[in-house]
Amino acid sequence: MESPPPASRPAGPRPARTAVLVLGMHRSGTSAITRVLALHGLALPARMVKPGHDNPLGFWESQAVVDVNKRLLARLARRYDDPRPVRWALLPAEAREPFIAEAAAALAEEFPGDAPFILKEPRLCRLLPVWLPAIERLGATPAVLLPVRNPLEVAQSLLVRNRIGTAQGLLLWLGHVLAAERDSRHLPRAVVHYDDLLADWRGLLAQLGVAFRRETALETEAFLSPALRHHEAGTDALLRDPGVPAPIKRVYAELRRAPAESGLDPAPFDAAAAWFEEVTADPPAG
Repeated sequence: MESPPPASRPAGPRPARTAVLVLGMHRSGTSAITRVLALHGLALPARMVKPGHDNPLGFWESQAVVDVNKRLLARLARRYDDPRPVRWALLPAEAREPFIAEAAAALAEEFPGDAPFILKEPRLCRLLPVWLPAIERLGATPAVLLPVRNPLEVAQSLLVRNRIGTAQGLLLWLGHVLAAERDSRHLPRAVVHYDDLLADWRGLLAQLGVAFRRETALETEAFLSPALRHHEAGTDALLRDPGVPAPIKRVYAELRRAPAESGLDPAPFDAAAAWFEEVTADPPAG
């Protein structure tokens, strides 16, 4: 029996492909969630950053995107380890345009075709005012994942890898989280807990609406080995630690409370942002 002919595509423009943005602080499990989603259907960039001694399984991020972000952050008078908010006043609209164009060109080169893709690079958390217009120019629709890991674990990992002190590491975590949450409020998004990924990745894929690929299940299991976790601190340890500022505890508690389909309460983030601006402000001159 002959198969029926395939249904013709309806007239009109093609639906925009999805660009999944992984907006998480360094050492927050962003590489792990990116790799798992790529194993189950999302396209990775064409030219990726090479694995390093601190991440031998791979970073799964675009070298071109990293390069753009480094130049952009420097233009904004910031470094990756500087927790202070980005100074967008240094880059008004007319000066921002070349970076948007460069970002759009990088995306077109890294993600050819029309397949849904995943974009991960921790600096994206603070640089969405450039990358969201670039994604729009590509003809893609952004959707956001907010990976969450206990900030004490992140700070411990930064201390070991980069010799960044715990207090600075906690502020870095908060700065990335606040910027990513604020600039993605108008977008479809979901919170992804690192603990949940390691404990039940199949259940997490189901919550996110990502199709499970049986043929890559064993590879996913092998990738998510216990060796991925080098630092572990429970929520109680964070909440009871007098060295962790209260705004950080409240933000983490809200992220931990939220279901995968994010219905985040903005109040803890807005309150933390006011506190964060105060504690990271430059000292008065003179």
